[in-house]
Amino acid sequence: MLHSIQKLALAAAFGAIMAPAAFADGAHEHTVMVLGESFFPRVTYAEPGDTVRFVNASEAEQSIVAKDENWTVGPIAVEGEETFTVFSGMKNDFSLILAEDADEEAIANASGAISFSAPPLGN
Repeated sequence: MLHSIQKLALAAAFGAIMAPAAFADGAHEHTVMVLGESFFPRVTYAEPGDTVRFVNASEAEQSIVAKDENWTVGPIAVEGEETFTVFSGMKNDFSLILAEDADEEAIANASGAISFSAPPLGN
């Protein structure tokens, strides 16, 4: 439990420091941390042309796949990162590739999304 709280605190601090940065062409870079079997933030608000940098803050190599398997990222080494460019028409829901014996809770937590909607107030 303490380890999970430490990871969430690290994710919050990282998110505050690494808030989306604008590029000269108007595209933005978003950072998503992979924390064990979950993502922070769970939903990333982006537009086609933006990039998403997945940072592996877990203790194992991780791979990410779109719900329709149209795009993948990884494998990402421990403490490594991979960048993905958002494209129009892509499936927005994604998940970690988990071991076949993963429990239901791990499967439920191991998903995220890239939303083309406007972010809610406060984001």
